[in-house]
Amino acid sequence: MTSKMLLEQYMAERRALGFSLKTDEGCIRRFLQDFVDPDDGDISFTKEYVLSHIGNRRNMQTNTILRDVSAINGFLDFVVRKGYTAYRIPPKSLPKENRNFKAYIFTDEEIERILIAADHTAFTEQNPARTYQLPVMFRILFNCGLRTSELLKLRMRDVDLEENVFIILDTKFHKNRLVPFSNTVAKALKEYLEKIQEKSADAFIFPSSSSRSKSGRYGNSWIQAQFRQILRIAKIPYNGSGDGPRPHDIRHTFAVHCLNNWVLSGEDITAAL
Repeated sequence: MTSKMLLEQYMAERRALGFSLKTDEGCIRRFLQDFVDPDDGDISFTKEYVLSHIGNRRNMQTNTILRDVSAINGFLDFVVRKGYTAYRIPPKSLPKENRNFKAYIFTDEEIERILIAADHTAFTEQNPARTYQLPVMFRILFNCGLRTSELLKLRMRDVDLEENVFIILDTKFHKNRLVPFSNTVAKALKEYLEKIQEKSADAFIFPSSSSRSKSGRYGNSWIQAQFRQILRIAKIPYNGSGDGPRPHDIRHTFAVHCLNNWVLSGEDITAAL
């Protein structure tokens, strides 16, 4: 038996239970990359090895360390069940989860100002498409509550203009979902797509024209920079990195506005959620 064989058995067991484990598998593979399998097959994960391979990546956030520990402890439990020796990281020794985040919820009036600012995006020769991309991108974010990474990864095959639905595949926690959008977004999207030259199924809806983009799409740092610029034009204060507002606050705003609309319309909140 080898450590890699144990990992494959563990992954097979977890998948059979209905878990999607792409993130956990990557974490455990990093954990095992320095492990040397003993010649006699008597595998043992010592306390020294385990502790030296937890949280050893540069600039790791507390919540990332906790996620990695959870994945690795699950694997080590499996190792012990298989009759081998492993040191399991005690929960009391872990740092406390960082919960000091406070979301910024945009008002209806602020959303209108942001969309107006996006509509007046200045033309640049370096990226002429940005002028007509940003108005559509921010309408989608506010209307659908997508994560910015989901927006940037959208391809032509992921949009259904007959049903007004985005098909979001293999996103965070490796889930798939259908996301409806309004007629207002559909109109803006159709007008935008008429200006796009590459319309193959695999083409990105919002391709990057930058020669530095190897993937052919924008990165999260680009959308963050555009968002800060739009906030400035909309006269909404930006309080710096970590304090926001951040692009992800649009998703929080979407959730809060949905909940508020359900309350005002007398919906059964439990059923609506």
